[in-house]
Amino acid sequence: MRRVTLRSLTRNWPLKLAALALSVLVWAVVSAEQVTTQWIPVRVDPVVRDPQFVLTGSPEPQEVRVQFTGPGRELWELALDRPVLVLPIRQVGEGRTFALDPAMVRIPQGLSVNARDVRPSVIALGLQRLASRVVPIHARISGRSLQRYVIGDSLTIIPAEVRVTGRADQVAALNVLSTIAFEIVPDDSTFTREIALDTAALDGLSLSRARVRVSGTVDRRATRAVSPVTVYVPDGLVAAPAQVEVRLSGAERALAGVDPARLRAVVVRDSLPAVIPPGGVEARLLIEGAPAGAAVTANPARVRVFEPAAAPSASPASPATMDSAAGARP
Repeated sequence: MRRVTLRSLTRNWPLKLAALALSVLVWAVVSAEQVTTQWIPVRVDPVVRDPQFVLTGSPEPQEVRVQFTGPGRELWELALDRPVLVLPIRQVGEGRTFALDPAMVRIPQGLSVNARDVRPSVIALGLQRLASRVVPIHARISGRSLQRYVIGDSLTIIPAEVRVTGRADQVAALNVLSTIAFEIVPDDSTFTREIALDTAALDGLSLSRARVRVSGTVDRRATRAVSPVTVYVPDGLVAAPAQVEVRLSGAERALAGVDPARLRAVVVRDSLPAVIPPGGVEARLLIEGAPAGAAVTANPARVRVFEPAAAPSASPASPATMDSAAGARP
């Protein structure tokens, strides 16, 4: 018997290694072209084509196993490409389970594999009937513009409403739609902007239109101080101080037309106790004669009201009473 030595095994080793590699290559090529069967996981993609319904979640299960037949090489390529089973839902009835068919599997072009079976063959879907209603539009003006400008009493939004369609619960929860926040670009005393609706939180809903036209009147925001303004108190009382400064903030044109003589700082009788204590009582001032929409503050915001006998001797000039004010006003 011939003895095998390490030297005999390693003799011509490059040639032997090349022969082994060639044999493995031939085996791989033959195996890759041999027709075989393989189960591959496939994602289910339901497509609702019934216009009255919408999906409310993922299918159950989201993935199924499909049996494919074809060359081994192509089956491996298919497994890497992750094929999809497209389930068309053309008409939704009362049921919420749907049968799957191997013909629904989308096989990439160029592959000669075939889908033979699907397991499981039935999946469940969550579906909800679509609802539709008309929702009003709210124009959202940026904070920077509101600091710089005063907007007129009403804005014109065209259209003032849009139709929203989607899941019934989503549509029912939507009471108003807003535009995205926008800056005002005035043209003298008016502005007009075409603005997109804010759809960031409207996933799954469709709108009859995506943009609206917003227009309105506008004026620059301004402030004006008027001093002195007389404090008016109920008959038989006096206040300290008897005059205050009034600061107005609002539309520039409206503030320019304010007549200082028509401004009044009034202490309302209902804000005072029935009996004024000897030390007097603090009372908040109500400013009359300011233009509509203007923000008004008095400095000081409160005065102390006394019975005439208890009034401080060093107090300013006596304030006007309601009766004298009524006679003095035009």
